[in-house]
Amino acid sequence: PTDTQRLLERVAYHGIAGLLFERAAQLHGWPQSVLDALRGQTIATTMWEMRHKLVLSDLLGSFAEANIQPLILKGSAFAYDLYVNPASRSRGDSDLLIALQDLPRARELLASQGYQLTSEEHDHHEHLDDLQLQELWELFAEDGSSHTIDLHWQALNSLALQGLFDYHECVAQALPLPRLHPAARGMDRPQALLHACLHRAQHISSPYIVNRVTYYGGDRLIWAHDFHLLAASLSAQEWQQLCQLALAGGCAGVCLNGLEIAQARLGSEVPAQVLERLRAVPAEAATRYLLGGRQVRRTLMDLRAIPGLSRKLRFISMRLFPSA
Repeated sequence: PTDTQRLLERVAYHGIAGLLFERAAQLHGWPQSVLDALRGQTIATTMWEMRHKLVLSDLLGSFAEANIQPLILKGSAFAYDLYVNPASRSRGDSDLLIALQDLPRARELLASQGYQLTSEEHDHHEHLDDLQLQELWELFAEDGSSHTIDLHWQALNSLALQGLFDYHECVAQALPLPRLHPAARGMDRPQALLHACLHRAQHISSPYIVNRVTYYGGDRLIWAHDFHLLAASLSAQEWQQLCQLALAGGCAGVCLNGLEIAQARLGSEVPAQVLERLRAVPAEAATRYLLGGRQVRRTLMDLRAIPGLSRKLRFISMRLFPSA
């Protein structure tokens, strides 16, 4: 591939086409072909965002009528809280966290609106809900666009980290997202920043797919930019809340790692006392899981977190013999 192709591939991977195009006037000397490509990507993303907002708003309205309160996680929450132009926060789906007891009704509601499960592993839900913590639902709209909902009943896709981010506690402190929908709620910003740091760390050894290409790593600039915007939005009290959440959850090292990346890449301002407090904590279980382990070690830690021999055996079978 040419240098231009490589550059555009990296822009797509990092999810920053819209952010770059917003700053096109500052990109002196960039080839016109690159600027044109950024413009094309930005237009396509904006068109998808307009449609996705309608689709997501319809779904949130239906959840509200059913008395189900999902929490919007990560990219879609940040798009309508922190970004001036939501389309600049590129993403391929919307993540919704619900209470476990609402899962059967949420599935019925999604299916009634035309969403389809994308994994055949979920043909028998009742046998997997205690081992799988999320599932993908896809809607193929009449205009040809597709929209994926990543439905979570745990905030993190990790059996070893199930104790973090209790749904009911998060809902009690939820942040309204009126730019998206009157019923839209996300995590408050300290919890959202900690969750984003943990999510990023998960992908150090868990795959991330961009344009049908599988990547491993936690270095995407769009994630660092989320941290940057969140850090700029926190009050002194919220910084202290972030520290308390990280320490209580045993993930101070992961939080510190994410903040340091935002500092190094984007010059994010983080209070010195926050960094000192996080650095003073020895490596905890969640930090060892996310920053110190690869797939085999994580799998063993997940296995240890599963109660009961029969569930452990089912988990081993799922890992050794996945569906087609």
